[in-house]
Amino acid sequence: MRYKGIAGALVLLTLLLPISAVAETIFWLDTPADGATVFGLVEVNGFVVDDGEQCGPQWTWHSCQWDDALVSKIDLYVDDEFVSTADMNQPRYDIIQAYPWYAGTPYARPGFTTSFDSDGYLDGVHTLFMRVTFSDSSSQDYGLRSVTINNDLNQAPLGEIELPGSLQPMNGVFPVTGWALDDEEIAYVEIMVDGLAMGNAVTGVHRPDVGNRFPSDPDAEFSGFVRMLNTTVLNNGIHVLAVRVVDNEGASRVIGRRFVQTFNTGSNLPPFGQINWPIANHVMFGDGCADAEDGTLPPWSGEIPERPDQVEMVIGWALDVGSRTDMGGVAYVQLLLDGNIIADTNEGSFYWDEVEWDFNYYGHPRMDIHNLYVDVPNSKHSGFSFLLDINYLILARGYSQGLHLFKVRAGDRENNVTDIAQLPVIFDCNDDPDDPAWGDIWTPEHMELVGGVVEVTGFAIDNRSLDQVEIWVDGVYIGDAEYPITTPDLDELYPWLPLSFSRNAGFRYELDTVAADLADGEHYLVVWTHDNRDGRTIIGQRTFVLDNQSP
Repeated sequence: MRYKGIAGALVLLTLLLPISAVAETIFWLDTPADGATVFGLVEVNGFVVDDGEQCGPQWTWHSCQWDDALVSKIDLYVDDEFVSTADMNQPRYDIIQAYPWYAGTPYARPGFTTSFDSDGYLDGVHTLFMRVTFSDSSSQDYGLRSVTINNDLNQAPLGEIELPGSLQPMNGVFPVTGWALDDEEIAYVEIMVDGLAMGNAVTGVHRPDVGNRFPSDPDAEFSGFVRMLNTTVLNNGIHVLAVRVVDNEGASRVIGRRFVQTFNTGSNLPPFGQINWPIANHVMFGDGCADAEDGTLPPWSGEIPERPDQVEMVIGWALDVGSRTDMGGVAYVQLLLDGNIIADTNEGSFYWDEVEWDFNYYGHPRMDIHNLYVDVPNSKHSGFSFLLDINYLILARGYSQGLHLFKVRAGDRENNVTDIAQLPVIFDCNDDPDDPAWGDIWTPEHMELVGGVVEVTGFAIDNRSLDQVEIWVDGVYIGDAEYPITTPDLDELYPWLPLSFSRNAGFRYELDTVAADLADGEHYLVVWTHDNRDGRTIIGQRTFVLDNQSP
C-alpha cells in the first residue's frame, strides 16, 4: 500500500486505505456507512485518487504521465451481484482544497456516485462493495460495507437546490432550479419564501446527470424542476428561500434553504423575452427582388401578399415585471433591422385572413410562457409577431443582400426600454429556381443537458421534394433522419405556412451519443437537407451539453 505520496496528511490518509491493496490507489466510500440502515433510493458515493509516487514531487504532477494508474470505471456490487456503473469525474472541492496538487491531473475531479433501489432486496443485512477497473484492464474491490435494508420505512423525497446560490442577489424574475426524487412518486415541488408558499415549480426537466447518479430509478433522468420566481412581490432585503418536496404518500422534506437578497427598483426591471422564429442565420428570401412591371418599387402600404411563403415572420414573446411601486407590463414591442426601427406594435396591427393571424401585434396567447411565468402580469398573452416583405426591404429601403441583424426592443409602462433579443439573418433575392429548404430543430434545445440516446427532432420544408435530412455532429456525418413525419401541430405554431407544407414536415433521429463516441461536454449539431435537384441547405444548428456515465 503506497499512500505516502500525500505528505502532511497522514491523519486523513489512515481513513483512506483500501480494504485490499492496489499499489498507488487511495479509495474512500462516503456513503452508505458501514452498518447503516437503508431504505428507498440508496446513494453510494466516494472518491478515488492516486498517491502520485511514480510522479515524483507534487509540483510536477500536472506534467506526469498517469496512464498506468488511470481508473476506467467503477462498478457497484450488492451481495456479489453487479448493480450499476458509477458516474465518475464528479467534482470534490473538499479533496482539491485539502490536496491542491491534484489540480491539473486526471484526479482533479475524483468523485464518483451511483445508487441502488432497496425495493429490489429483502429486508435484512446485505453487503456491497465497489469494483475499480484500471486502464490496464486490471481490477480491485474496495469499500466493503454491510447495510441493513428496511423497506417498511417510507423514504422522504431527496434532492438539491442549484439556483439560487448562497447569499444570491436576486431581482426581477429569477430561476429557482434543482432536482428532486422519491422512491415512489413526486406529488409537487413547492417554493417557499420566509415560510410562505410562493407556488409550485415546473417538474420533469431533463437531467441525465441525475439519471447517472440514480440509474435504478426511471424517473431520475427527468427529475429537474424550475420555478421562475417573481421577486418583485417581495420587499427588498434579506429573505430565506426554501424548496419543499412532497411525495404521493404524503412524506415531505425541505431539500434546501438559501439566504437571498432582493433589490427591485423600476430602473433595474426592464422587459425581457425571446425571439422564437426565425432561428439564427436563417435565410430570408425575396421573390426575385424584381421591380413591378411598370418599373415602380414594391410598396408596403398594408397590402398583404397572396401567398404566405412570399413573406417572412418574426415571432416571440416579451414580459415585464414592475417593482412594488410601479405597475409593470409591456407597453410596446419594436422590430429593428441593423439599428433602424422597421415595425412597431404602437403603430397599429393588421389581420391576415389567409393565415388567421394578427401581425405587428403584441398580445398573442402563449400558454407555454404562462406555465413558466405563472405569476408575471400578462404572461398568458405575451406573444408578438411581425410581418416582413424582403422584396420591399431590399428594393425600396435599400438593404443589401447578405448578413443583417434583427433586434426586438420592448418598453414598459414606466419607460424602461431594452433590447430583449437579437439574431443574425441573411437576405437573399432567391434568383435560383431551386428554392433552398428551411426549417428548425425542436430537440435538443440550445445548451440542453442531454445523455444517452438523444432524440433529434424538427421540421424541414422545401418547395420541391427532400430526399434526405442529414444529422451532423461536430462536423462529422452521423446518419439520415426519418422523414417525413406527420406534424399536425405545425400549422398552429406557424399558421402562415400552407397546409401542403406543414402537415408532413417533421423529422426524427435517435442520436446514440455512446455509439457515436462523443465525449462529455459541448457538441455542435447541424441538420442538412438534400433535395431532388441536388440542392443542400443547413436548416438548423444547436449546441448541446452531453453528460453520460463516465468515463
